[in-house]
Amino acid sequence: MVIGGNPTKPDAVDLRWVSALLYKNETIEETGVAAGVLNHPATGVAWLANKFHQHGSRLEAGELILAGSFTRPMWVEQGDSVLCDYGPMGTVSCRFV
Repeated sequence: MVIGGNPTKPDAVDLRWVSALLYKNETIEETGVAAGVLNHPATGVAWLANKFHQHGSRLEAGELILAGSFTRPMWVEQGDSVLCDYGPMGTVSCRFV
């Protein structure tokens, strides 16, 4: 998980339409749109909050939650570079050494 960069408030964008191009070594390996995660990324978070509530617990402010991935996992090896392009929301890149 990569944290940081350019935070965006959830109500500042239609989260269903957030999309990504996932590159490995400058070749697109995966693409996706956030609506592919239960029709809206917040649906999974709401499900998790309800499950916690059923067990007498709750999500706390400031906790990090992975709402689901709209691309499949991608295998990487030493020397690979990965870039995820979220369009207007920015990019994330890394190199595996």
